[in-house]
Amino acid sequence: MDYFVGIDGGGSETRAVVVSDTLEVLGRGLAGASNHFIAGADAAAANCELAARAAMDAAARMNPDFSPPDVSAWGFGLAGVRRSQDAALVLPYLEELCHDRPLVLDTDAAAAHQGAFNGEVGITLTAGTGAIALGIDGEGERFYSDGWGPILGDEGSGYWMGLEALKAVCRAADGRGPKTRLTAPVLNALSVSKPAMLVHVVHGEQERREQIAHLARIVLDMAGGEGQNSSEAQTAAEIRERAVNHLGITVASVARALLVRSQERAGYSSPPVVDLPVALRGGLFNDDFFRASVGYGIGERMIELKRDFLPLGAWRVVKPQFDASVGAALLALRQVGGE
Repeated sequence: MDYFVGIDGGGSETRAVVVSDTLEVLGRGLAGASNHFIAGADAAAANCELAARAAMDAAARMNPDFSPPDVSAWGFGLAGVRRSQDAALVLPYLEELCHDRPLVLDTDAAAAHQGAFNGEVGITLTAGTGAIALGIDGEGERFYSDGWGPILGDEGSGYWMGLEALKAVCRAADGRGPKTRLTAPVLNALSVSKPAMLVHVVHGEQERREQIAHLARIVLDMAGGEGQNSSEAQTAAEIRERAVNHLGITVASVARALLVRSQERAGYSSPPVVDLPVALRGGLFNDDFFRASVGYGIGERMIELKRDFLPLGAWRVVKPQFDASVGAALLALRQVGGE
């Protein structure tokens, strides 16, 4: 039996898994961030190792016949390696971790897509600390949208929502905006006593970035809780709705690019109709109302694509077949063992 390690690394945490060639999950592990833009290349690789060692230890406890040298190949789906120069920065550290075993290094979005669709056509939308959509068509061509990071993009993500909450608190503090019920829970979550101290929070270390992303939970809870129709609670609902809109736009831009490419290949004569399942993943979608709202918003935008006479067939929101860490292992399995 062959064994594969899959690692899904992002801006908040790194998840690792050991799977057999029959896709049985033998062990899982968890560690800190492995986006090199946030943690640095060496620390990112160290967190990959921590998560992988934990997964392999768990696998050895579950299956006494397994030991780390039995791993046939490693698959890495890491945030921040979409561009070749970034992948080259991280790769030497990962090669050292894997010793002489084959490895595949790809983006976390690619690992998520592989896990969600197991090589089939579809779009994944990830909304956690960051936000990114990836569509892959029947020819294997990729279409990305967002994933630009917290300064340039990631609109609708947990960090984006948290930052919008902080801005609302600041505007309320100096009178540029309405009073908001977000103020007290946001200050408590960040362990500060007054809005003036928030300046130090947003310029803090990685731990602060995660804390800001976690404020999205407060926004979603307040937007859907009692008294949500009051003027002070309306701010949270508005942030939620803008996040829903951003994520719908992100998915629609991928769908449009994929469908236009299909038209180009067919010479615009009679392009084949493309069915586009959409898989939603990431911590924000643990909120049922938010998940349903994003799904509805995507549906509205898919209708617009059909009105533009693009070759869109059926579409639906689907549950991923596997998580992104198993998807990363599948990337390795497919490279080493084939289909």
